Amino acid sequence: MTYPWFFPEGLPALFHDGPAANDTRLACRVVEQLSGDPLLRHERICVEAQNRVVILEGRVGSADAAARARALAWSVPGVHDVNVRVYVV
Repeated sequence: MTYPWFFPEGLPALFHDGPAANDTRLACRVVEQLSGDPLLRHERICVEAQNRVVILEGRVGSADAAARARALAWSVPGVHDVNVRVYVV
């Protein structure tokens, strides 16, 4: 016989509050900003966040695109610093 498992406070949250979850949300907000920009829409930029520091890594087609990616990352609320490892091809 199988017994159901009950959580005392109800179902657990899919995203637990904490630094890792906050960094994931922050990185998602930066990705949304970058993907919504016409200049950056087709560029390949990886976004990572660690302790509210956003890391942009990849290659872009112009220096304007690299500068725009940096500016958009800084514009997201909650970003403490931006580390840009984006190279112009």
